[in-house]
Amino acid sequence: MIQNKTNKMVVFLLISLIMFSCAGDGKKSEGSKGHKIEYQVVESASGDVEDEEIWATMDGKFQNTGIEPNVVYEIIDQRDYDGDGLEEAFVFQSSGGSANMPRFIVYYNKETEAFQKVEFQNVGVFLNDSIEEWNGKWSFYGGNDAHYERFIFENGRIIKVDKYMRPKPEGAETLLTLSPSKMFGDETEAEAGDKKTASYDLDGDGKNEIIECEYMHGILWGDPERDRKPTMHITIYWSNGFTSDLTGEEYWLEMNVLSTKTNGVNDLSNGQIGVTYRWDGRQFKQQ
Repeated sequence: MIQNKTNKMVVFLLISLIMFSCAGDGKKSEGSKGHKIEYQVVESASGDVEDEEIWATMDGKFQNTGIEPNVVYEIIDQRDYDGDGLEEAFVFQSSGGSANMPRFIVYYNKETEAFQKVEFQNVGVFLNDSIEEWNGKWSFYGGNDAHYERFIFENGRIIKVDKYMRPKPEGAETLLTLSPSKMFGDETEAEAGDKKTASYDLDGDGKNEIIECEYMHGILWGDPERDRKPTMHITIYWSNGFTSDLTGEEYWLEMNVLSTKTNGVNDLSNGQIGVTYRWDGRQFKQQ
């Protein structure tokens, strides 16, 4: 019996030494103490609501994160974004209707020992679903070549670390602006499909072109720069009889005629940051 107790004591001491050695390893981050977190979207798991909830499995325990339920949740990505040894989740949310709600990150706060979320607020671009490495960190990126923004998650906060806005062509001044409010007045006064025209000599031949603006009510594009803002469909009727439909898949927040020219025709901008249209000899193309 004494021998058996001695053996148990030796085993206990060995385990204690191993645990002490692991705890003293300064190379390991504070969060990497055996915690492994996996996030899931579940429906009515708590039994209290019919909406979707975000649950997490941590150290083998399946638990509600406590993030308020919503009609639609989707976990876009999950990994350790800030290098603290704990996984976080990048989440899309929707009310189920047309409302565009900000994406957010769910993380485990080691100080409060609770799950929390932080939203992407004041973001000027639509975030991509892909996560990119940036300067050795995971980053959240959105926009296009003309205007983009980049963010990282750090210490429970979302931080903007990079942005770009393509400038207007060098020396460009705005000679004419046609906006929905200028052409159609208050949004309550205009109907979708209403048309009004203005005239301007775009190609310098001494004859004015007719610029037709068709009113469109604001909708949710999924793009913060355009969401809910009234736009216009622009058609140019040239003095030589040619017609240019400038819309394609885009609607214009406004039409600006710039002082700079390409192939003898004034450059245009549509009110979006960094977007310029130039004449290629046959049509306007977005730059």
